[in-house]
Amino acid sequence: MPLEPPEYYIGPRVKFLTHAFTRKFLELARAGGVDEVTIMHGQILGYLYRCGEKGQPVYQKDLEETFHITRSSVTGVVQLMERKGYIHRRSVPGDARLKELFLTDLGTQACKEAWVAFHQVEDLAIQGLTQEQVDTFLALCDHIHNNLNPQKECAHAHDKNHPSPSQRV
Repeated sequence: MPLEPPEYYIGPRVKFLTHAFTRKFLELARAGGVDEVTIMHGQILGYLYRCGEKGQPVYQKDLEETFHITRSSVTGVVQLMERKGYIHRRSVPGDARLKELFLTDLGTQACKEAWVAFHQVEDLAIQGLTQEQVDTFLALCDHIHNNLNPQKECAHAHDKNHPSPSQRV
């Protein structure tokens, strides 16, 4: 059975896109003053920011469930972000083992700057595409995700509050 070149496979294309997005995001985030933030840090900062705006408490367990990462990974990321001054943990009254996570002022600023960089990358990615092409691409990604994970629907597939990049404010 002859193997087609990699350009005929979806997996390598997705990997190349992921690396391109990551490199560009990190480049723009650093240029915007965000020091040493990773994609995971940015996602956690954004999650803490959104939950904080809603007054929802966040615990390490929430990060494990939301980002589908192990307890030890969350512990490592949280400790590193705390050392960098992006977040702090506070004991919950009545259960000293349970720690609520909060953004610091530095974390809030890093979150906002990372969000700007994220939007810049999104805008670059869709440059020259029509809204129909963007919608088709997103629908195809959701379909592929559902093919690979039939028991789990894509997290934002039916989220009417999940705007396409051109619908952003």
